[in-house]
Amino acid sequence: MQRPISSTISRPAGQDDSPAHVKWEADDTANNQFRLIDLIDDMCAGKDVFFRLVRAVRDIMPNNVKTLTLDDTVAKALEFMKQSRIRHVCIVDIPMGAENKPYFVGVVSERDIFRQISPGTEKAGGGKANIKVPRQFLGQVVTRKPKTVSPETSIPSMLSIMLENHVDMVPVIDDEGLVSIVTTTDVMKLIIRLDTICRVSVKPKQTPRKIDKIRSANLPSAGADDVAKLLATVLQTVKDMMTEQVVYLGTGDNMAAAMEAMQNDEFRHVPVVDDEGAMVGIVSDRDVLRYLPFVSGQRLPGEGTFRSSLFHVNTKDPSLSLPVSSIMTRNVTHVPPDCGFYDAVKMLHELKVSCLPVVDEKRKLRGIVTVSDVMRALLKIYKLIQKSGSEKSIS
Repeated sequence: MQRPISSTISRPAGQDDSPAHVKWEADDTANNQFRLIDLIDDMCAGKDVFFRLVRAVRDIMPNNVKTLTLDDTVAKALEFMKQSRIRHVCIVDIPMGAENKPYFVGVVSERDIFRQISPGTEKAGGGKANIKVPRQFLGQVVTRKPKTVSPETSIPSMLSIMLENHVDMVPVIDDEGLVSIVTTTDVMKLIIRLDTICRVSVKPKQTPRKIDKIRSANLPSAGADDVAKLLATVLQTVKDMMTEQVVYLGTGDNMAAAMEAMQNDEFRHVPVVDDEGAMVGIVSDRDVLRYLPFVSGQRLPGEGTFRSSLFHVNTKDPSLSLPVSSIMTRNVTHVPPDCGFYDAVKMLHELKVSCLPVVDEKRKLRGIVTVSDVMRALLKIYKLIQKSGSEKSIS
């Protein structure tokens, strides 16, 4: 039971018309209002705070959402994304009449625009960028009927939707329409906040050696007080979440090989190594889209082969013969295998990159950490907490 709030007010001596001390009490145990002091007490006691308060999409979604309309152009969307430092924008339609509210239509992503136009770059085959493309209305390129969530959707369910559909964002829809969006950036921020709370919750006297004694096998019997210690055990370095079996290309491979590798294994990044096996660069699906020929017309969410819609191209197109060495990103930020899990997440967030190759001292590839790997790790955390019984209503 919470203690009643009390206060003592002192009165100057000599005032006999009132008692020397006036005491008032307000018992707030009758309601369940959130109190910051209770949260601080729980954090200092090492109790499960994070997973008690962060359960659903509503707990992490931004308060505002930036939108464009069907009548805006591709050029405006590109500039809008650049200025806002975003990669996705929700598209709404504004019906005639002041009383009618805008309604959600779909999403335009940076990938959609790259498939239409390559900013500042000529397309393969010698042709300059089509000047008509930037003038296209977003109604012609918007992806309609994307996967969505509601504010009440659990975070594990949201993560599963994003992972299963290979999307970096999901619009948040309620009965009134579009209310927000959640992106992988929000997921990164969530994990960074989790790390901060864990650092506060784990007492200084709890050394890493003591923390290491708590293993995932003991999760079912662990209480809420052990959450921070459990997380410190489950996810310590990038080796605990990285993809170890990495498909890579050689400098002599072409763009067609990169596209085939991405589609076959359903990933977005392919490292490139030299003849000695040292990493020299990386090719992303965005790099590929910059060099594919122009395509027009709107697309529904892709079905069947991964990236089949974005990667649709004539098999004889000259762009497919481009060597990966000419389109790859060089001087890629990378991490060693013993890099801390949370350090890697912070790097992904602060550098605004989607992957971090894991290499040894000789730059030999040992794995790769992507935003998708981070989301899988967070999903694993939620499932472990659910299994431990500290958050039974999480899903």
